[in-house]
Amino acid sequence: MKFLRLFTKGFFLTVNILVVVFFLLACLVPFISPVRFWPISFLTLGFPFLLAILGLFLIFWLIFHPKYALIPLVAILLGWKSVSSFVAIRWPQNWDTADRPDGSFNVMSFNVALFGLYSTKNSKPVRDSIFRLIARYEPDVLCLQDFYTSEKKNDFNNREDISRELDMPHRFFSSDFNRNGTQHWGSIIFSKFPIIGSDKVKLSSGPLGESLIFADIVKGNDTIRIINMHLESFRFNKEDYQSINKVKAQKDTGLVATRGILYKMRDAYVRRSRQAVIVADFIRTSPHPVVVCGDFNDTPASYTYYTIRGNLQDAFLQKGSGVGRTFSGISPTLRIDYIFADPTFTVHGFRTIPTDLSDHYPVITNLRFGEDE
Repeated sequence: MKFLRLFTKGFFLTVNILVVVFFLLACLVPFISPVRFWPISFLTLGFPFLLAILGLFLIFWLIFHPKYALIPLVAILLGWKSVSSFVAIRWPQNWDTADRPDGSFNVMSFNVALFGLYSTKNSKPVRDSIFRLIARYEPDVLCLQDFYTSEKKNDFNNREDISRELDMPHRFFSSDFNRNGTQHWGSIIFSKFPIIGSDKVKLSSGPLGESLIFADIVKGNDTIRIINMHLESFRFNKEDYQSINKVKAQKDTGLVATRGILYKMRDAYVRRSRQAVIVADFIRTSPHPVVVCGDFNDTPASYTYYTIRGNLQDAFLQKGSGVGRTFSGISPTLRIDYIFADPTFTVHGFRTIPTDLSDHYPVITNLRFGEDE
């Protein structure tokens, strides 16, 4: 019996130490560019699970062997920078977006997945529902990724329709891809405030390369630079998702398919890291305070997140709670859509809006330039 207890304790101790090692390696990811060593980037997807396991070990040791509780506790403290970026430790607040302090404005970011253009035979109901959702939350500045618009007859001119129906006359569109000059894909910024300057910066070369776009808006006496982007995705297709589901369900080892998925993920991590450096340099040289929106396709434990965020405020961490999931696929812990704000802004509220209209959830925040009086 004594041998069994010693064996059990030794087993759990060994597992705990292994989890600590992988957890601390995951905490190093923000400081190691995937260009230099890409394999470590995969640990970002496992970070929340490693953290949860450490939490369970902490409770387990406190109950049965309190002195060993120092192992997970010290690991969590050493990785606190990553922990505090992943989890907003705050009681949930149901902020009403209509609650706007004087001088503040609402900013929404949303990957609209092309308004259901390719995911459904009739995309009009999806498009109309997205329009209604956006109108309900009344953003003053709207940043959309995976945006589609067209000037073809019997197609949807979403660019003009949003400006008209949502009373956002000012806009800037990247039009990264177009077909025959009439159908366009890219990212867009809509604003109720005047835009006095705008442009785009190519984030990567090639036919699938997207752009960072910015618009300098004037609100009262202040000029604010709004930045919007859609960073490199894993580019998983339908077959890739089916393979992932099979592996998760343990129906198939999927060795060949899994290898292809890993290659796609590796390439995406490397490309995003290069894009993140471009974005960070652009933010650093901005003549105006910035608000950064976008689908980063990377978690808060990633090199991409830390490189772009720099000294900016993450609106979710300021006023959100929990892990703030924004992507409905693959894992329930993926927060990959962000709104960052210059430290000169005060963040009054933040909200993630669950919806089945896209595989991404829109996020919205209320900002006020300067400190509260």
